[in-house]
Amino acid sequence: MKPPRSNTETDELADTTREHSHLPSQGPDRDRVRQLQRFRRWGLALADASAIVIGVLLVDQWDSLSSGEHVWALIAIPIWILIAKVDNLYDRDSRRIRHSTLDELPGLLATAAITIAVAWGITGLLDAHLTSSVMLVIGTAAFFVTILLRSAVRWTYHQVAAAERTLVIGSGAKARLVANRLRVQGGDHLELVGYLGQNVSDSLDGPADAGARYFGPPGELAGIADEQRINRVVIADDELSARAVSEIIAACRSSRVSVTMVPANQSVLGPGTELNRIAEVPMLDFQFGDPPRSTMAIKRTMDLIVSVSMLTLTAPLLALAALAIRLDSRGPVFFRQVRVGRDGRDFTMYKLRTMIADAEEQLDSLIDLDALDEPAFKIVDDPRVTRVGKVLRRSSFDEVPQFINVLKGDMSLVGPRPEEEAVVALYDQRQRQRLRVKPGLTGPMQVAGRGGLTFEERLALERDYVDNLTITGDVKILLRTPRAVVRGDGAF
Repeated sequence: MKPPRSNTETDELADTTREHSHLPSQGPDRDRVRQLQRFRRWGLALADASAIVIGVLLVDQWDSLSSGEHVWALIAIPIWILIAKVDNLYDRDSRRIRHSTLDELPGLLATAAITIAVAWGITGLLDAHLTSSVMLVIGTAAFFVTILLRSAVRWTYHQVAAAERTLVIGSGAKARLVANRLRVQGGDHLELVGYLGQNVSDSLDGPADAGARYFGPPGELAGIADEQRINRVVIADDELSARAVSEIIAACRSSRVSVTMVPANQSVLGPGTELNRIAEVPMLDFQFGDPPRSTMAIKRTMDLIVSVSMLTLTAPLLALAALAIRLDSRGPVFFRQVRVGRDGRDFTMYKLRTMIADAEEQLDSLIDLDALDEPAFKIVDDPRVTRVGKVLRRSSFDEVPQFINVLKGDMSLVGPRPEEEAVVALYDQRQRQRLRVKPGLTGPMQVAGRGGLTFEERLALERDYVDNLTITGDVKILLRTPRAVVRGDGAF
């Protein structure tokens, strides 16, 4: 535990950061940000229109259309854009702290389906003679193409627009959690500038411990937001009164700064939690229960198809890796270890060996499991890792043999990571919730910071996953995994 700062130290910190806060800011101009956001909305609409045009061209190659049929087919463009606008598929980027093309896959699929039905109905009434198969091909092609084009638009926006300069309000553990996650999740186009808070001298676990600069109390928000060109404020303080929160929101409204508020008891709010209203009173709905059998059947089918495909495709690379391992150090190519799976059942997990042959015998000399504050550990710069092992770990290629475990049914493509028996033995009842599903080759931790997360942060992510398991959620994690592997954040 870090020693508390003295009042003198706190005053010096506040004075120093206030001096820095008056230096010229290098943040993005807000008018330019709003202009770029408008261009992004138009870019997304252009992406949708282009996707339909490409769909029409593909149909033309398959079944030549007349010039009149081309015109009638393009009636799908205004229909698609209108439906997408009603579903907020052009505006959510500016309204939400994080939004990606993966988040809107269900909305795009619904937009494509409705567009096909409406366009086919209109052309049928007008006797345009466009068959249902033609409209189906156009809609299907447009759905897949617009995913690529929308991703390209957002990627271009992130290259042109500066990251949102973000200020956290709060000085306690919750504010530290948010500050740390903003720092770890820098790929979400957010830049942590610092924080405002009260009682900084009493905070032993505040945002400053996550590397955030202190700018003063929340009452100075308006001036600091302008000086630092803040684009977004994240309120992460349960001690603030309703009036104080209202004043913060009013200040942000005047400065045209976006506001995100972390709710109280956020650890129990999973992705499946829905905001509802009764007599205009906001309420949160919670739904719990095991996933439907149909969901688990689809999940298992995905496991089988992907594991067989990946083992086939990576076979030549596995052979090269095996040769490099044998030439680099003595010992077997594969590392086998007993891990704990669903409902606490043991299984043997396979990996490419990345450590010296007697690595497990040396573990006791490196870490005392009984003295751990939490039932998880990562050893940075582990001396047992070989030269080839460092490359394999950095690329996560050492995990490829676990597709064998997925094929056998011990693991799934997506789920909480499997832990060793000695670590699971330290779990309390709350922590054992992560054992309700099969462990995964990848999971929420892998796409949200990996080794950079504390165990409690990791547990919260995995509990959300277990409580709200969906096929869509699995697909999103799978699609985000390559980016996390390339970035390598928290990979030891």
